[in-house]
Order: sequence, then C-alpha cells, then structure tokens
Amino acid sequence: MRRPQFGGLIKNAAALMISSAVSAVIGLVFWGASAHLTSAATVGRNSAEIAALSLLGLLSQLSFGSTFERFIPVAGSRTRNFVARAYVLCGALALILSIAYVSLGIGHSFLPSSLLWRAFFVVSVILWTVFGLQDSALVGLRSARWVPVENISYSLAKLALLPLFILWTSKQGIFVAWMFPVVWLIIAVNWYLFKKRIPEHQARSSASEDLPSTRQLIALSGAQYASLLVAVLTSSITTLIVIDRLGPVANAHYYIPAQISGGAILALGAIMRSFLVEAASEPSAMRHFVRITLRATVVLLLPAMIFGLVFAPQILDIFGRSYSDQGTTLLRMLLLSLPAIAVTSFYASFAWIDRNVWWFAIREVASAIIFFSVFLALLGHFGILAIGIGSLIESGVQGFFFLPILIKRYRLAVDGPVPTN
Repeated sequence: MRRPQFGGLIKNAAALMISSAVSAVIGLVFWGASAHLTSAATVGRNSAEIAALSLLGLLSQLSFGSTFERFIPVAGSRTRNFVARAYVLCGALALILSIAYVSLGIGHSFLPSSLLWRAFFVVSVILWTVFGLQDSALVGLRSARWVPVENISYSLAKLALLPLFILWTSKQGIFVAWMFPVVWLIIAVNWYLFKKRIPEHQARSSASEDLPSTRQLIALSGAQYASLLVAVLTSSITTLIVIDRLGPVANAHYYIPAQISGGAILALGAIMRSFLVEAASEPSAMRHFVRITLRATVVLLLPAMIFGLVFAPQILDIFGRSYSDQGTTLLRMLLLSLPAIAVTSFYASFAWIDRNVWWFAIREVASAIIFFSVFLALLGHFGILAIGIGSLIESGVQGFFFLPILIKRYRLAVDGPVPTN
C-alpha cells in the first residue's frame, strides 16, 4: 500500500492560504489603480457589475466545489465524467440565472444598456462559474499547489491589462480587464486537468471506490447549497440593515473589521479543505490527518487571535483614525468568535466525510436565527457592536452544541486503525 502523504495536508493548505493572501493584496492594488484611472462613478458601476458576476457565479456552482473536494479523491475511473458533467450542469444554470438577471432588469442601474455588453455579461457569468469550479477540481486532485499559480497569474494579468482596456473602453474597461485573463486560464487549467492530472488520477485508482449515486450527490450538494444561501444572505442582509439603520459610515466601520476577521476564517477554511481531501483520499490514515489538522489549526488561530486582540487599534489605524475609534472593540469580538468557528468548521469537514451534510445546513439556519435575534434586539443601543455581540453569542451556542459531537467524532477517528505503510 502506498505510504500516506501526511505532509501534503499542510502543503496544500499553505498553497490555498498563499493564493488567497497574495490575490487579496494584488486586488487592492487593482482597485486603487482603477480609482486613479477612471471616475468614481465608473468604479462604482464596474464594481457592482463584478459583485453581481461573483454572486451569480457562486450560486451557479451548486456547491460542487465542496462536492469535488470530497468525492474526486474516490471517483476513480469516473473522475473525467464527474468533472465534465458538473461543468455542463453548472454552466447551464449560470446561463439561466444570468439571462434572468439581465432580463428582469435587476442590474439596470449599472449594467450597460447595449445588447452586446449584456451578452458579454452572460458569457462572463458562465466563464466565472467554471473558473471557480476548476480550483476545487485541482484541490480534489491533490494539486492545490497550482491554485496560487493560477490565481496570482490571473491577478497580475488583470492588473497589467487594466490601463489598456480602460483606454479601449473607459466605461467597461475595468470589467473587461477583470474577465479577459479568465478565458486563457480556463483553457490552460482544463488542458492540464483533462489531459494530464485526471488521467494520472484515474490510472492510480481505475475503479471508482465510493462515488455516491446521482440522487445522493444531489442531496449532499443541496444541503451545502442551502448552507451557502444562508451564509450569503446573512452577510448581505447585515450590510443592508447597517446601512439603513446606521448609515454608510457605520457600515464602513463594520466592513473593515469583518474583512480582517474574514481573512482568518479563509485561512482556517484552507486547512479544513485540505483535511477533507486528504482524509477522503486516504481514509486509513484518518487519525494522522486529524491530529495534523488540529495542530495546524491551533498554530494558526492562537497567534492570529493574540496578535489581533493586542494590536487591533494599530491595525485599524492603517485605514484611518475613525476606524480604530469605532471598530476596535468589534474586531476584538469577531476575533474571539474564531475558536467556536473552528469547532464548527472541523465538524463540517467530518459531516462531508460521513455524508451527513444536512445537519450542517440546519446549523446554518439556526445560527442565522440566533445572530439576527441578538443583532436586531441590540442594534439601536449598541450600534455596530451588536454585530460583535451577536457573533459571540451565535458562535458560542454553536461551539457549546457541536463541541461534544466533534470530540466524539475526533475520538472515533483517532482510535481508528493505524494505516499500513
């Protein structure tokens, strides 16, 4: 039996973290350059168009990202067909959703009126959907090292092309620069996937070991999709409520701390994604992967929390004195929620391994109810701090409920059979 690749978990998690961090930094430069090269109104319209593109692409993926990461490792000879059919299904949904979005006039305030540009938007949603799926395919095939190469190349290309496309079309240059590199990266990455990586994967495991039926895949993806919808709506509704009740300045003071704490959550997610792929690939080595993941989570979260709690004012001073004055306590509250979030994230990985994802979807709904109950009750008195209080209570309740379940599942994994080397 092939020796388990214990180091792969950390390497793949690190690759995903590097991808997110470097792409985020280049993204800030991209928008800074956009602000200097075009008017604020143009930046506003293009950023809204890109936000719509991202949302429709995310919804069109039907949670196949998590499905790829869980089941590509065991798809065997069916891997090529599995990935191709997911592309077709999600691409078809992207076509339907984007046409509906354009036809219903939802984005009339920022989408160009030209039929040609609207057709370009529809095609862009389809491409963006595949662009997201191919990253998860790489992760599921244990080739996460190529994810930062792809995403950093994309970020640099769109930044380099920005001035050129703004000269070509000042009103849509930002959006075109955002999309143009996607076409070539889809071609390059999928050539690698279908011509090299998938055949290699199929050759190592010629028979599909444990790929569920279509009905089971729909059920699992449906549960994850429900969780995604709740998470997306929670974030969007929170922003809308803050703007409506407290104004755009208060929303800015909330948005920056949320983005900073969200960075730690993304890093945590990278570890859990890597754990899911490795555990699905080599279930006999489960106890080793669990211990590695637990150690990596502690090593990541503990220093990040301590640093953030101590230096929260100085971090927010980078954005302006008002951000540190108004957002320091909120940032600290959000950081204190991270341990409970780590518990539920670990549980979610086990839920995918055990094919019991509906529990996680129910958790998302329950947590949203708890959060909004606290948030709305305290908003008038505490302002944006109500978000932090709601996050602490909601994550605390989740941690209290899921920690015993996680400990039980952890012990089951750790007490399992030792892998054969």
